[in-house]
Amino acid sequence: MVVVPASPALVLSGDADPAGSWLRAAAGRVLGRYRDIPVHLVGSRDPRWWTCHWGSFAAWGDASVDVGAGDHLPELVQRFLLGADNRKRVVDVRGKLGHPDPGVLTVVAVDGSAGLTERAPLALIAGAESVDAWCRALLAGEPPEPMTTDGLREGGIIEPDLWLELAEVRPDRADLVAADTTTGVGRYIAEWGIDA
Repeated sequence: MVVVPASPALVLSGDADPAGSWLRAAAGRVLGRYRDIPVHLVGSRDPRWWTCHWGSFAAWGDASVDVGAGDHLPELVQRFLLGADNRKRVVDVRGKLGHPDPGVLTVVAVDGSAGLTERAPLALIAGAESVDAWCRALLAGEPPEPMTTDGLREGGIIEPDLWLELAEVRPDRADLVAADTTTGVGRYIAEWGIDA
């Protein structure tokens, strides 16, 4: 299983976001290790992220970025990170993690707190740093203290459900490959191994 950010800034910010370039490269290295197996994409299917522009980032300001399929923002970001050569391996797209299937690469798109700086989407939120630390510990395979939906929301995580599902998984191997908060949003790349 690979965890990636869900926000369009990772795709659309270009040179204005050096950390985004670093995160894209980290995601590419990790995803590149799994080129020969089917892919399941897991990310929010909330209507606010839906677009009628099939496979395109037109709704987020750049119609030139086309990933071939998808109509929800997290899926579009995931398909972008997979790259054109690997998008045909996607065999399932869903909003809930459930139990990851063996023999499949499950790519989960989540964002951390959106309140980590004054210029963040939610501005600076008290408690955002502790939620960021919780996300990092979880993704690194260090089971953090239990967290509630309300606790995550109060710390700036807009959609906590997938985070709580991730907290229920017990990976056999876990590596927080990259983490960044320069945009005021927690963005992470993590790789988990789950033995069948």
